[in-house]
Amino acid sequence: LDMVTTTLKAMALGGMRDHLGGGFHRYSVDADWRVPHFEKMLYDQAQLAMAYAEASQATGDAWYLEVAFETLDYVSRDLTDSAGGFYSAEDADSIPPEQAGDPEAHPSEGAFYIWRDAEIQEVLGAEADVFRHRFGIRGSGNAPFDPQGEFTGRNLLYVARDFPAVAAETSRSPAEVERVLERARVALFERRATRPRPHLDDKVLTAWNGLTIAAFARAARLLQASSEAGAVERCRRYLETAARAAQFIRRQMWDAGSGTLRRRYRNGSAGVDGYAEDYAYLVFGLLELFQASGDPQWLEWSIELQRRQDVLFGDPDEGGWFSTTGQDRSVLLRLKDDHDGAEPAASSVGALNLLVLTHLLGATERDVESIDRSLSMVAPHAAQSVRAMPMMLAALSSYHAGVSQLVVVGDATGEGTRPLLREACGPYLPATVFVPVVETHRAVLERLLPWAASMGRRDGKATAFVCRRFACQAPVSSAEALRVQLHELRGTY
Repeated sequence: LDMVTTTLKAMALGGMRDHLGGGFHRYSVDADWRVPHFEKMLYDQAQLAMAYAEASQATGDAWYLEVAFETLDYVSRDLTDSAGGFYSAEDADSIPPEQAGDPEAHPSEGAFYIWRDAEIQEVLGAEADVFRHRFGIRGSGNAPFDPQGEFTGRNLLYVARDFPAVAAETSRSPAEVERVLERARVALFERRATRPRPHLDDKVLTAWNGLTIAAFARAARLLQASSEAGAVERCRRYLETAARAAQFIRRQMWDAGSGTLRRRYRNGSAGVDGYAEDYAYLVFGLLELFQASGDPQWLEWSIELQRRQDVLFGDPDEGGWFSTTGQDRSVLLRLKDDHDGAEPAASSVGALNLLVLTHLLGATERDVESIDRSLSMVAPHAAQSVRAMPMMLAALSSYHAGVSQLVVVGDATGEGTRPLLREACGPYLPATVFVPVVETHRAVLERLLPWAASMGRRDGKATAFVCRRFACQAPVSSAEALRVQLHELRGTY
């Protein structure tokens, strides 16, 4: 955990994070996390938002969750189509603001994001010194690494000092420093918005949308554990964002008649039959959306997509899923990713998805064999290549831990349900499937999950069921009793 949190802090405090607008640049090019490659990729936002959200659960530190929220808010604001789909990326390069309108101007790395000290002074006036101390601003520029000479005299934002240090250096209280910095962020964000923007890659890619749906849904689920002001509205907004994206993919990129998922969409045109990762990532996102909302339409579609993925890409001999269907004769060899890179392998995500689905639907012999073969496929290399297959090892960990089920039955907005949801959605339970049984969806849910019929309210009250290896503890209706059961469940991991 220390290694994870140290890395997450370094990324969020360093230059990879957009400290004004939220979101993360693609990677750092120096050892101190100061100088990023300024491109912003959708799949990075999705995976990092989930990582920071889970870090908040695992540590109890709300700071990580705020980073996740800022990242998702960036996606909502700048990478979301008006119809609901998520765009792919923003470029690293843009026209420097001082050359705006010059037809001969050439884009340069990070021009949209970096600052001259004089411009910061102009925008912030008397409060500029607070911002300078916080973000390491220098009159001559602060880039420690500039091989192309694009940052000369300019500053890349990174957190150089904490609030108490800034307070001591500027003769203000830490609380006043925080207020000044919030005003400064708004003012500089508004000034930055007048600059020429980086190019927007407005393709909608199914796989990356699946990851992003998962991130919004997971954040919404965590917000159900919060009693902070604004949490209910943010939760509603995130759920709506995830659902609109799922509806967009189903409407524009899914052919229900042929059972074919398309890979990309742009300007009204969808094309290219989906690869295994498109199916796997979308199933992953839909399962997260079901667990956050309780709407069974997302579970039902995920089941259908998983079966299509198995038919089109499954390897019945050695496990996992091939990247392509094998129907294109120009592809001479069907390949199968066996490691997780910047994006996880389809087989890793597919194994996790099957673990969730088998603990919802019941395990068929075929599903058990598919999971076993997928996990066995990487066994010979796991010890030597831990860093190359984190998602597959997460699936392996869940497999050995034994997936648990946590069911909350009640009205989604009911007063009795909210305390149970706060307890259910707060702790870090990575090998637990969450099933919200919302009474308005019960009929459809019981058709998909017949076992849900036996799980109803007790004495007319919202009720929680904690189950491990399909054996359930006594149902409870109080937050205190559920807290005890979940504490015991965490001890079994």
